[in-house]
This record gives sequence, C-alpha cells and structure tokens, in this order.
Amino acid sequence: MDNIEVEIRNNLYEFYDCVAHNGGIYSEKQDCWSVIKNVPKVWPRIIYRINTEIVEQKSSIIFSEKVKSGSYPELLISEDENIQQIDPFFRTLGFYPFSAWKGMAIRNMGDIVTSQLPETVQIVRCENSDDIEQWIQIVTSELITPVQFDKVLLENLIDQSGVEVYLLKYNGKGVSTMLVFSSETSTGLYFIATQKSAQRQGFAKLLVQQILSQNARKSKLPVILHATKTGEALYSKLGFLPFNQFFLYRYINANL
Repeated sequence: MDNIEVEIRNNLYEFYDCVAHNGGIYSEKQDCWSVIKNVPKVWPRIIYRINTEIVEQKSSIIFSEKVKSGSYPELLISEDENIQQIDPFFRTLGFYPFSAWKGMAIRNMGDIVTSQLPETVQIVRCENSDDIEQWIQIVTSELITPVQFDKVLLENLIDQSGVEVYLLKYNGKGVSTMLVFSSETSTGLYFIATQKSAQRQGFAKLLVQQILSQNARKSKLPVILHATKTGEALYSKLGFLPFNQFFLYRYINANL
C-alpha cells in the first residue's frame, strides 16, 4: 500500500469528477483547485483538489474574486498536508471548518470476516425506482455533508462502469446505504448511512462486511473510505487504518 494517502485522495476526487461528468453538472479545473458547480436539490457546490499554491498571489487573487462574486461559496475540502498553510487564507475569505473526515484504508483483504445475513436482512443493488428513492431518502436525511442527490443523478451514476449502489433492507425496508466507486487503482466506499431509527443495530457494519467480502473475490485493489469521527471506531474494527485527514469548510461570511 505505498502512497495510500495519494490513493485515498485520488479516489475521492475522481469520484467527484465522475459525478460532475455523468450528472451533466458544470465543473471547472484551475491550476490549484477544482470546483463542481451548485445545482439546487441535485448537488452542492464543492471546491476540492486544492494545493498550497492557492495562497500565492496570482492564484489567491483569482480565487478571492470568484468568492467575492458569489461564484464559489459553499463547501470546501482541504487535506491535512497543507492545512496549516492555507487555513488562514480560507478564513479571510469567510470559509470556516465545520467537520472533518479521516481517510482510511484496509490493509489485508484476506483477513475480512463476513457475518451470515439474517433472514430479515437483504442487500440489493439499487436498480428499481423504489430502491433508488429509499436510498436517496436515507442519504439526504442522515449524512452531515449537504448532499442532495436527485433521482436522475443517481440513475446516471448507476449506469456508469465502476459505480455500484447498494441498499440494505431490514424486513423489506431500506435502512442502510452505500455507493462503491472503483477507479483503476482503488475502490472507494461512499455514502455509508443508516436511517436514524435503525442506527446502532449493526446494519452499517453488516453492509460494509458484505461489500468488502464481495470486492475481495474480484479485486486486489486497496479499499478506501472517508470516516467521520463517529464512524472511525466502527471501520477500525473492520480492519481499516487511518492515514490522512480531510477538513470540510463552509462559507459563512455573506458580507464579502
């Protein structure tokens, strides 16, 4: 797992690129950052793939003008390797941290333990309208990031090679979600969420175990994810190790 930190960030950024391309959402790549533009009720504006050169005069002026014009403000993602240098710059523009993700990866796929599914539990790939709508409802209501998947966007992603969308059902009703995005060099697990009324019952753990086992049978690529502080303990028990940190910023200075 050499350069696993690079694999973790690249999988995340390639997934965002995939969302923009297949969702018909305008995206923009500058030298020092990338942006997916906001589409209300479809996808939030996300600024990502940021490097330290954003604070240099030429780039900082361009970025500042974008923010002041209202073109960019919403959600920004930065990495731990450059956070000390660029955090003060973000704050001068009205971006402040509100959460963080831990970049994690599983080291030995051969050690995965899979629990047998109870009769009351079923894991399905989202293909029909009802499953897709249940998946969207859980993700939009339970995840901290202001994600607003619409049905067309999710259907477009499901049709793409390398994207698989799963719903865990308990007694026939969807309670946990996951999206799997496979690049050429890694497999990423995204949008792992459980409906509030079904939390702390082991459904997310069961879903992750099953998908890891399934992936291990067909691929030797590292499996990565981005965990909140709450989720980090769960994923550690499943064999994931922490490698890097991602900080989420929101734009809250409406006076600029």
